[in-house]
Amino acid sequence: MDKKGLSNVISIIILIFIVLVVLVPILYYVQYSSQYNTVTQSIVNNYVYLKNLQISQVTTGHPSLYYNGSSIFVTYSNGTFVPPSNLTIVSILYLNSNGIWVNVTSIKYPLVISQGQLINLPSYTSGKPIIIVTSLGNIFFLQPGSSIGPFATAGKGGTEILAQIYTNNGPLSVSANVTSNIYGSFKNYTTPVAFGNQTGTFIVKAPQYVYYQNSKGQIITGVFYNWIKLGQATLNSTTSQGVKVTLQGQPLVLIANYSILTTTVNLQVNTNDPNVPIIVNIDGSNYTVKGSSTIQVTAGYINITIYTLQFNDTTQQNIGIIKYYIYSNSTYNKNTYIARSFIIFVPPSTSQTPTVYINYNNIYNYYHVYINGYNLPGSVCLILNNTVYNYNYNQGYWIIGGKYSFGPTEIFNGEYTFGAQTVKFKYSNGSTFTYTFPNIPSYVLINQPMTISVYYGETIQWYLL
Repeated sequence: MDKKGLSNVISIIILIFIVLVVLVPILYYVQYSSQYNTVTQSIVNNYVYLKNLQISQVTTGHPSLYYNGSSIFVTYSNGTFVPPSNLTIVSILYLNSNGIWVNVTSIKYPLVISQGQLINLPSYTSGKPIIIVTSLGNIFFLQPGSSIGPFATAGKGGTEILAQIYTNNGPLSVSANVTSNIYGSFKNYTTPVAFGNQTGTFIVKAPQYVYYQNSKGQIITGVFYNWIKLGQATLNSTTSQGVKVTLQGQPLVLIANYSILTTTVNLQVNTNDPNVPIIVNIDGSNYTVKGSSTIQVTAGYINITIYTLQFNDTTQQNIGIIKYYIYSNSTYNKNTYIARSFIIFVPPSTSQTPTVYINYNNIYNYYHVYINGYNLPGSVCLILNNTVYNYNYNQGYWIIGGKYSFGPTEIFNGEYTFGAQTVKFKYSNGSTFTYTFPNIPSYVLINQPMTISVYYGETIQWYLL
């Protein structure tokens, strides 16, 4: 082979090498990109499938969501759904008064739902629309009194009983004690309450009055108005507190609906010390009561908070007595309330003015005591229960009544002791008790204004040995 032929062979080998070096990575890249796109598309398709599946699960009752304006009731009402599912909530938002969606931060996220439960929302969300955001990016919007998914099981109706006070700004969800024989015997239940897998007939009775209390202590009282039926059932009445309900194998929500009680009545508030004014808060407003006051209030449930828990009655200060009182209890309609804050019910109509009695105990008294010293040998003082009192303090001392150890101090100058030779206790009722050394008492009873007088002199003569 000549040199030219060898050169051509070498050139072909180099060309083949270059093609292999460049083409193989390109083919590998093309194949890899195809596989990557396939995987990515698969992941996307799987996410979309799971997201749509979750919507299908919730709308068919696995789980159903019901929002009554203050709580979210979650129930697995469709037990036939396959596969079983969890619902992971990553955020719950409410629409505030400024029209801004705000996250409810008091709930610990993520909130994993795997069985029926009640999610209580903070009071500031009451009556506001909410949004539930899931880990798959689904957004479920709920107005108060609305639901997503049925509250039922296959072939049988489920029942939920709620209570609300209807206001101009919409319904306020409240807790009420209802009585029902839905499970056979009559029992009390607190709304919101749910009963699954129920058919047949039962009786439910709602109370005549319920109330809602806001963060400022103000109370809105509702009086029963009617039953609101959402779903399939037969009621023998909608205006009676007690009704007979016949289910028809379909979901049912029963709402005990209340209207606002607006009747005003007079409430009398009395204290057992007519000399000192106290401060009482009634439904968010402060009132000053001195002895007895009549206050106009809205009938129904009323929140009362005692602000004055202790005080000094100084009306007898000019005769040397100050009385110290502390809150004891309050009584109303034969009921006694120990707490400083309590709720009472004032009926819309009554033949007598309802009265709240606020009672204080006189725990002790301060008495004005003058402590006089005569022939004082120097810097001596009087000690009562380890407290030092100086003699001849012209304004006197206010001392709590009681039995005190009595100790006039003395001075020893190396030859004799100067101490109390004579002690006089003179009380405001005119009684006087006089004691001389060595029969000086070790205690004194202070139970009224008084004067203590101590006369000093030589009590013991000391002789050098």
